[in-house]
Amino acid sequence: MKKVIGMAYVILISIRLFGETKTVVELQQAALSENPRIKAMEAESQMMKKRIPQSDALEDPKLKVAANSLSAKTFSNPRDNMTSRGLGTSQVTQGKAYEEMPPYLEFGISQMIPIGKLGYRRKIAVQEYERAVFKLKAEKVETLHMLRMNYYELVFVRSSIKILEDIKRQIKLVIDSEVAATKAGMGSLSNVIKAKIESNMVDEEIIILRQKQKEIEEKINYLTGRRLEVKSDKLPEPDFKQVRVEAARKEIIASNPQLKIISLDTEISKSEISLKKSEYAPDVDIGFSYMRQRDTVKRRMDEVMIDMNGPSLLNRTEKMKRDDMVSFMVTFNIPFWFWKKNIPMVEEMKKKYDASKNLYQDKLNEVNARAETLVSQIVKWRDLYKLYRDKLIPQTQLALETNLARYRTGSVEFMPVVDTVRMLLRFKKELVMAVREYYTSYSELNALMGIEVLQ
Repeated sequence: MKKVIGMAYVILISIRLFGETKTVVELQQAALSENPRIKAMEAESQMMKKRIPQSDALEDPKLKVAANSLSAKTFSNPRDNMTSRGLGTSQVTQGKAYEEMPPYLEFGISQMIPIGKLGYRRKIAVQEYERAVFKLKAEKVETLHMLRMNYYELVFVRSSIKILEDIKRQIKLVIDSEVAATKAGMGSLSNVIKAKIESNMVDEEIIILRQKQKEIEEKINYLTGRRLEVKSDKLPEPDFKQVRVEAARKEIIASNPQLKIISLDTEISKSEISLKKSEYAPDVDIGFSYMRQRDTVKRRMDEVMIDMNGPSLLNRTEKMKRDDMVSFMVTFNIPFWFWKKNIPMVEEMKKKYDASKNLYQDKLNEVNARAETLVSQIVKWRDLYKLYRDKLIPQTQLALETNLARYRTGSVEFMPVVDTVRMLLRFKKELVMAVREYYTSYSELNALMGIEVLQ
């Protein structure tokens, strides 16, 4: 029970403070959770985050497996011919000797190490991730600002329709009075026709506004990512917060996402200059090999006179043990063509850095000028709102009541009454428009300061 009472108290406080503003807050929360474009930007920022550990990873090592000392002719064991030795000259009539050299297997591994580059690569990857985060923030800020603008426009259109319907009822009362006077021989048929034209013109404006209302509702559905029903038909009275230009400028410099993005572009360009300069240093490829040797076989075949029956073939085999071998290797990648490749790349990054600095200054000037314009607009719409609310509308309503009273007594013509109704319609619409424009300007100013959800 206490929980229910507490929730009801919070709701009452929200209604008392913000009126229908709670609805626009719910719309903003829906957009943050459902808008497909924001979801895509969130996925992109996470993608950039996954690139950070990849940036300073070494290239995969290279594994070498080779069979060496194969014969180029037969792809078999090569033979090294030798002269016959070890037999008496009286015994050897014809001899052949050779040494079989079996191929040996080689197992090796090598690793390329970029000297002085991995730190800059990681730094750039971190900066690119930060830029993606600010791009996401910029998208959220822009989407929510557009959503608030459409919300304010929708409520303005609905309020305008209500005002037009109210004015139409007043015109109808005047028409009925003029028709009755005409039947009594005191009115004018032309006045009735003119009044009906005014009423039809109001109908025309209502038709246009209702179509516009449908369009705005579809825009809101698009921005929120789902179909929602907005029930608000009146904007709350603004509290007209005082905004200082200098304070707004400081907040914009500190938090504007577009400025942050360009600032990070400048930092990335600076890091890229350092990375390109580091490429003057050679890359090192360190390798190690182990060679597995097989025993060498020495074969000899001789024709030997064993007895008086003639020469006989005598085969002799001798094995020679060979030790395994290891080798170490260091290879340097020399930037020999640095004047054609490295120097132009460094100069290119320097130009990019200069361009980023100028773009930042241009964007800073743009947002500062826009902030000053918005602050002046906020003051203008505040003053106009008070003028319409406190002076023009009460005075026009009083004039209308006076003209109606005098019209009933015949002291005033019919058309001055219609003109006063038309003037009252205009001032009431201008009052609602002043509220809409104030909220729109205030929303844009907060968007420049990087504020996402606006209460």
